[in-house]
Amino acid sequence: MAERVEPAGRARLRGVSLVELMVALALGLVVVLAAMLAFGGSRQLFVAESEARTVEESLRFAAFVVRRTVRQAGYADRAAGDTVTAAGNDPLDLDIVGARNTRVGASGESYGGHNARGVNDSDSLLVRFGGSSRTDDDGSATEADGTMVDCMGFAQAAPSAGTATPADRAWSIFHVAEAADGEPELYCKYRGDRRGSFRSEPLARGIEVFRVLFGRDLDGDGTPEQWLDAAQLDAVAAASSLGNSAWRQVVALRIGMVARSARPGNWPRPEEAQLYPLGSEFPAVRFRPAADGRLRRVVSFTVALRNSQREAMP
Repeated sequence: MAERVEPAGRARLRGVSLVELMVALALGLVVVLAAMLAFGGSRQLFVAESEARTVEESLRFAAFVVRRTVRQAGYADRAAGDTVTAAGNDPLDLDIVGARNTRVGASGESYGGHNARGVNDSDSLLVRFGGSSRTDDDGSATEADGTMVDCMGFAQAAPSAGTATPADRAWSIFHVAEAADGEPELYCKYRGDRRGSFRSEPLARGIEVFRVLFGRDLDGDGTPEQWLDAAQLDAVAAASSLGNSAWRQVVALRIGMVARSARPGNWPRPEEAQLYPLGSEFPAVRFRPAADGRLRRVVSFTVALRNSQREAMP
């Protein structure tokens, strides 16, 4: 019987065995699983980096606004005739004042009272200063030139020449409050115009601690010899009958903030169970955060006041 010969150039076809098919499927599943794990890990890393960046940016922006505003405290546009610094004992006439461990209402001029159960013992800070205006051809100065802005960034104009009063000063009140979803935020309370109503707007989300110490110059050399919180400074003022004069001895502020991430994550646990919002130089001011798995960052800085807070001469 003659042997069957396949035509030249025609390959012989054969099927795939069950074992080979199972091996191929298994290898494919391994590749798919590895890809899914890599994607999941990349996504977690992206989310973690985004959360960390948000926390850092929130702290950086909050610190920038607070620094800028505090440096303006006590400014007066001498060219516009703004030479008024009230010498009475009304704390709202001060250019720098605050309250310890307080909550601040969203409306009205109040900056809170001491020991009023602030968010994580957070303080409030009121900063006041005069505006600045550009001079027109006729010598009048009525339009703000943008160099002096409140905590919301609104330009403040100088008062009309010869009419300056303490009421003409700009208002910037910093405080911590909780948003509708319970997240803490640093707020700015300001007045839209010199006679308008007050509004409180969030500045930076995730700021859960805001603490302030006031550096008091006791010998007039421009350097603080004593650091006190607002309640301690008020107590000194009351005990010595100095009143607002004690506050006008403040030449620098030490400010500390703690910011947290919006969501918990696999962040490394801090070495210590408590944080120091004002830095290691002030160990008495501590904050023990909840064990909620959130990332937290601390910033602290000192701001020297550029303008004298002492009573102006008539």
